[in-house]
Amino acid sequence: MTQRLYRLLMLPLLMLLWAASAWADALRVGMPLPGQVPFFWRDDAGEYRGIYPDTLRLVAADIGVELKFVPLSQARLLRHFEIGEIDLEAGVSAQPDENSPLGQVSLFSRPFGLVNEVIIYRPQLSFPVFILKDLSGQRVATVRGSTVPGYLVREDFANEWQIAQRVHRGWNDIGLMKEALALHYQRNAGLEYEISLPYASNPVSFRLHRQRAELLEPMNASIERLAREGQLERLVCKYLCGTQ
Repeated sequence: MTQRLYRLLMLPLLMLLWAASAWADALRVGMPLPGQVPFFWRDDAGEYRGIYPDTLRLVAADIGVELKFVPLSQARLLRHFEIGEIDLEAGVSAQPDENSPLGQVSLFSRPFGLVNEVIIYRPQLSFPVFILKDLSGQRVATVRGSTVPGYLVREDFANEWQIAQRVHRGWNDIGLMKEALALHYQRNAGLEYEISLPYASNPVSFRLHRQRAELLEPMNASIERLAREGQLERLVCKYLCGTQ
């Protein structure tokens, strides 16, 4: 076999091994199913879009890591994270719990955004709705499993989309949901309701597996820089300010 022929035969193999090595080092990102616009979802081409994946792409490009998005149910995502088959989950509230298996392997980045909780209500209501205490004794549409004060009369539904539709149609007068979702449904689905000021704001972070602990410091530095330069704010506005 001539040296030229040898090189021609070996080149594809070397490229394949290089690609496999690069893919093995990629940060495996667990993405819950189903998606939740505008936070994250898969488009018709199978690409992930939304505030969370786009924020992570900015950080990944800044620190020089590749991303591999892995769609999983929320329960499977957490199980795979615990055993180290997922490296990162985006958009979680930092709740360190070192006594749980999940807490023992979790590191949390500095917050990269806020998720505001708001009240949506029919425009015809005659009383102001700005804080939860205004709703004491009122029947309120909520997401099943969510935490709300005991002085509310809750009516549970599967998700925020159901709540938004019910308030729009007048089947419920009042609902609780995330501000980003309330704005998205109002502007992109033509639903009519009023949106209160936020009654709660929850910082969200990236949950990083301890096996990739070397990335935590550069991720935090990148988030800080992106926030300082206004890039994170512009990214959120891309999805919430009606500029898409």
